[in-house]
Amino acid sequence: MLKVIQRPDQSYLRIFLIIAVLSTAVTGSFLGVYLLGSATYDVEGLSLNMSIKPAWHGETIIHLAPLGTVSASTHKAPLVFNIELQYIGTDLAEKILSPEVDSLGFLTNLREHLPRHLQGFAGQQLAVAFAGALVLVWALWRPRLRYSFLAALFGSLVFTLVLGYGVKTYDVQAFSEPNYTGVISLATEVIPEPDELLERLDEVEGQTHLLVGNIRRLFSSVSSLELLSDPEQEDDTVKVLLVSDLQSNPIGVEFIKALARNFRVNLVVDAGDLTDFGSPLETHLTEGLDEINVPYVFSPGNHDSTDTIEFVRGMRNSEVLDGRVVTVSGLNILGNADPLSSGIEVSLDRSEWNKLLDQQAQELLDKPSEQNIDLVVVHNPRVARQLAPIYPLIITGHTHQQSIEFIDDAVILNPGSSGAAGMRGLYTDQVIPYSAIILYIRPGQGPTAADTIKYDPLSDRFYIERKMLQTNAPDLVQGKDTPLASSY
Repeated sequence: MLKVIQRPDQSYLRIFLIIAVLSTAVTGSFLGVYLLGSATYDVEGLSLNMSIKPAWHGETIIHLAPLGTVSASTHKAPLVFNIELQYIGTDLAEKILSPEVDSLGFLTNLREHLPRHLQGFAGQQLAVAFAGALVLVWALWRPRLRYSFLAALFGSLVFTLVLGYGVKTYDVQAFSEPNYTGVISLATEVIPEPDELLERLDEVEGQTHLLVGNIRRLFSSVSSLELLSDPEQEDDTVKVLLVSDLQSNPIGVEFIKALARNFRVNLVVDAGDLTDFGSPLETHLTEGLDEINVPYVFSPGNHDSTDTIEFVRGMRNSEVLDGRVVTVSGLNILGNADPLSSGIEVSLDRSEWNKLLDQQAQELLDKPSEQNIDLVVVHNPRVARQLAPIYPLIITGHTHQQSIEFIDDAVILNPGSSGAAGMRGLYTDQVIPYSAIILYIRPGQGPTAADTIKYDPLSDRFYIERKMLQTNAPDLVQGKDTPLASSY
């Protein structure tokens, strides 16, 4: 091969050089794949970047920016298979989110087209492995061209055997016990086992079509409550729909729209967590909120993000609370965003999180204002309770539990989850209803009443209950449940 290794009296050196050249070829093949093997493919509207990296242990890593990664020990070969979802086409997103989508057809097409791309990817890796081996051998040893090609062929053959071993031992079932990093580590809490989720989805789908019609029935039944106590008897009463924790649930969007329309509210106040992860794709699920023809006031929650905030800012008649007092429908409203809404984290160490929440509360407590504040909106109840000594009416969320709480002279209203806790509500053993509150309030004079509304889609039952927040009637006690309740 080299002139020196042709001398018969240097057999040991010749063997050493052959081993060194072949080792260089193997190194070059893997190095070439590592540096130049990445490739991007468009598969049914999904832009996927795939690459192979040498490693001590066989693993497949799926990158879902900005949520994090999902990985599993899928094979025995010392290679890491990386798959990065770079982009979801607009057309595909609309199809996936459309109720008329043929999910089975989409998956069938994906299965048909993906193997062709994988074959092309494998061929590219072999070519890059050969090229990498050839270049490195030539750069280090300068052998004759024929020997360079033979060495490169050997290097690519070794890579082919390792890759083939990885394919042969590949076990897709390893993803039944995946490892998560980043925000998506919450997936074990949010997304159930597929069989359990599909079973619950079937139950919900069979009941959801009754939602809008039943809200009309619900509204008609409110007239019986008003016969006994009409909170709208004053001309200046403002009717506010309080919602929170939609969690990207498109059914919850219809729930909110139907309540706003049928109860003829003057504005909607949202106490945050419009999404689960704050991703742009999730905001597509909530675009129907822009069809509401009244002002929409939003206080971002810990599951929201800058993308969520920008989406709401782009809605018609929207106001995103950022520490300033805004006047909407005659009401002076104050609020600010949850500290975690500016990043991708949805939770922190408890002590660190509490410190940030306390700072959020202090910002509102220190807020000078020459205006009387009619209501304050914050996502976390910890902040709301700290504001109670100063502000008489606070709207909050976060807990997914509807409540009306009195602290001294202040009222704290939590509408619960208007999206039934999002995905997690589909599989929890405890049924989480869709819920909201209709607040009756007079600007500058405070709230008069609240209608608490809950809808259980599995049993197809609505519950509505009126609570008087200010009254001189002797048979109604402030803050207590009144007999003005209805359910069906």
